Amino acid sequence: MHTANRCLVVAVKTRRELDAALNEAVDRLKPAAITEQVGISVTRLAPGRYEARLNSNVPPGVTLERWGCER
Repeated sequence: MHTANRCLVVAVKTRRELDAALNEAVDRLKPAAITEQVGISVTRLAPGRYEARLNSNVPPGVTLERWGCER
C-alpha cells in the first residue's frame, strides 16, 4: 500500500487479498475523513490496482466505490 496525504493506492495480486486491503485503506483514511468532514472514494484504476482517497464531493460518512478514473 502506497501512502500520500489524502490518498492510498492499493495493489493486490489475488481477489482474496482485495477486500482486506481495501478495508484497511478505508480504515486508515477514516480519521482524516472525520476530521475534514468529507467522504471516501474508492476507484478501480486497473486490475488489482485501486485508489482510496478523501473526497469532498462525497458526503461525510459515505464510502463511494467506482470503476475507472471518474472524478
